[in-house]
Amino acid sequence: MLKRAITAVIIVLVTVPLCFLTHTWALPVAASLLALVAIYEMLGCIGIRKFWRISLPAYALAVILPILCRLIPDETVACAAGAAMLFVFLFYLLTVGVFSGGALDAEKIFASFTPTFYVIAGFSSLVLLADASYGFSFQFFFVTLYGPWISDVFAYLCGRWFGRHKLIPSISPKKTVEGMIGGIVFTTLFTVLWGGAVNNFMSSVTNVSYLSMAIAGVLVSVMSQIGDLIMSFIKRKYGIKDFGVILPGHGGILDRFDSVLSVAPFMLFLTVFQDSLHFFQ
Repeated sequence: MLKRAITAVIIVLVTVPLCFLTHTWALPVAASLLALVAIYEMLGCIGIRKFWRISLPAYALAVILPILCRLIPDETVACAAGAAMLFVFLFYLLTVGVFSGGALDAEKIFASFTPTFYVIAGFSSLVLLADASYGFSFQFFFVTLYGPWISDVFAYLCGRWFGRHKLIPSISPKKTVEGMIGGIVFTTLFTVLWGGAVNNFMSSVTNVSYLSMAIAGVLVSVMSQIGDLIMSFIKRKYGIKDFGVILPGHGGILDRFDSVLSVAPFMLFLTVFQDSLHFFQ
């Protein structure tokens, strides 16, 4: 537990400056590096890492796409370009499968493409989120990055203290309904308090409604817990406890950023379409 806490403090100390540097190259470079390690972990989990014809292009995409999201100023065009590159990657994988002489079957190809798409889309969304919400990116980037971790911590604590009813024991035996509710409640409280801090200390930048932040807190917690369950589902499928060992007490990059990956595209969608949805106004 002590090792996990120390690692968590270090992660916070490293990531907090990114919230103030979202419009510098520090963010896309960091997202590229994290995506690269995450893809390495995922391909190792599903046993595809040794197939260099799959792994090398996947590593290249992990590095290129978050950078590309910053190079292309229009978020819609950046999303379209990213989607096109991922389609080309899928087409390439299928072509490799056709000419592999049976060494790579369709199951291995789709097993490598799906998590690659998931991971790269999540980290790229962090970059796009910062650009799409220019003027108040710190506010939403902060919630996207730390909201899932708040949810994770309090879901664990509430589950440990009050948990009686298992959530989905076949996938994650320790998660409980009480923990899930606790994660939602405390994440909502966190986002509301954060909205108050923004209004009091950053009112010249933006002014947010407490209702919108409360709704965001609920959505962030729900999506992050689903994202965590998705990764638990994958780990159980391949019989591993953690994706990696790079973060002592936490596992790998995917073990720590799994819930952030599920939240970032969702928050990007809400931010890009905020004018029509009237959600953050």
